[in-house]
Amino acid sequence: MEKTPKIALIAKNITETSSNYEKVAEILQQKGVSTIDEIVEATSLSKPTVSRCLKQLRKETLVVLTNEKRGRKSVYRWIGGIPTLEDELLEATSRKVSASLLAETYDTYISEAFALFSVILENNNWEVITNLKEGLTDTEIHQRVANDISLDSIRRILVICDVHSLIKINRIRESAGTNFVGLFEPLFRVDFVNKNMLRDLTMLRGLAAAIRYEMVNKPKEGYIHPYDTLLNSTRNLYSALIDAVNSTPNKLEKELLEKIIFDVYDFAPDLDRLYRSGDWRGSIRNSENIIIDEISEYLLLNVNYIKKYKVGMIKKVGEKNE
Repeated sequence: MEKTPKIALIAKNITETSSNYEKVAEILQQKGVSTIDEIVEATSLSKPTVSRCLKQLRKETLVVLTNEKRGRKSVYRWIGGIPTLEDELLEATSRKVSASLLAETYDTYISEAFALFSVILENNNWEVITNLKEGLTDTEIHQRVANDISLDSIRRILVICDVHSLIKINRIRESAGTNFVGLFEPLFRVDFVNKNMLRDLTMLRGLAAAIRYEMVNKPKEGYIHPYDTLLNSTRNLYSALIDAVNSTPNKLEKELLEKIIFDVYDFAPDLDRLYRSGDWRGSIRNSENIIIDEISEYLLLNVNYIKKYKVGMIKKVGEKNE
């Protein structure tokens, strides 16, 4: 039988047991947001006691520390734990997380450009990615990964994967609200998995694993990491690409290509921030090899420019792998 998550037990305890936690929780529920001094005044508890209660409530996702300030005092916000979080997950599937009660700690985590890549490299999240199958619900995925990852975390990962087009999920019930039993009933079903994108993420995960192996281990005679060959081929290809950039005759294009390729400033707003007052956008209007995609604002290279170096690049990689 599945254990009741710790957060549900804590929340249940707060609603049923008279305690300091209850006093602090009640004040935050009533006010929505408060500073620690305001809670001390309202509850007549000592500041260390209130601080201890807030620490525990934050740990159990019932309260968040916001970026707001009242004077010099930090502001805490009651978010209600899993019931409120679940509402946020439901909203996220329909409006792509444009705004949220959890904006300080949640929206950015989901909609940030590289959120999906963070997921595949953090903690045990890869277990969820490898268990993505069309037709499975969140609770079925939870059963497959056993107790390694909480159901709450699985739902967050599914929403991130949906927002970034790795999968398509459908909501299959309404919010359980404060019904703790209902919280653990299936909420999402995976209707579609982008298998090509999943393959790319698997490759990136493998390359990261090979790099990590090199970082923490000495080579073992007669053996290599499963992704070692691919990693070295990629390094050789990257080296050839550097040679191509260095041989670019146009000084302005070469400078931009160095930023794009070497530092991965491939997004126009990043270069705006880098150059600040410099009119780099105007400088490339007549460029034959670099354009700014009007929709995505990514910097793109002319196919013919790369084609000139492609044969040499492939040859160089082949020679280094022999």
